[in-house]
Amino acid sequence: MTSPPVEPKKDHRVQIIVAIIGACAAIVTALIPVVLIANKSDEKPTPSPAPGTTTMAAPSTSGRSETAEPVVGSSPDESVSVPEDYQGTWSGRIDWMVPGWGSYNTTLTITSGSLTAMVGQFTTNGGQCRGLLYLESGGGPVVLRLSTTYNVGSCSVLADVKLTLSGDDELDYELVGAQFANMIVNQPSPPARGALRRE
Repeated sequence: MTSPPVEPKKDHRVQIIVAIIGACAAIVTALIPVVLIANKSDEKPTPSPAPGTTTMAAPSTSGRSETAEPVVGSSPDESVSVPEDYQGTWSGRIDWMVPGWGSYNTTLTITSGSLTAMVGQFTTNGGQCRGLLYLESGGGPVVLRLSTTYNVGSCSVLADVKLTLSGDDELDYELVGAQFANMIVNQPSPPARGALRRE
């Protein structure tokens, strides 16, 4: 005895999924022109540089260095850098103008650099105080910030020094001010002064 053939059941889930995919495709197709028009209206024109100005290349993230082409006829601005005449190693004795404070010996090793950059190192009293030099004002006279990194207990934490070239091998040294652990010294003006000779 045979049973009558049974018709396979239709799976309505497949039809529903196909219908949803079709509806999504229609919606996306309808929205693409709207999004493109909205983005185009939000774009701002990129300003072009004014005549006579130069542009710098953006930093590279691909590992290759990209540099801007130098401007013909341009030269480094010494007002924001250490002039070549100031570079080198200088030593001398500095006298405190504060009564009873005596004097100290210092050595500055000054290198090239621009504003706020580290431009050398200093030692005081045979290495009892050591630290780094940062350019505060360039061109000449030059103002350096001395930031102490090694201190046996009697050194300033920070100090600003004005250096003026007074000959091929001499710098006038004027302490503008110094910050110690428990006080700031900026009087009399200058609180200390001396002369450094090129080594």
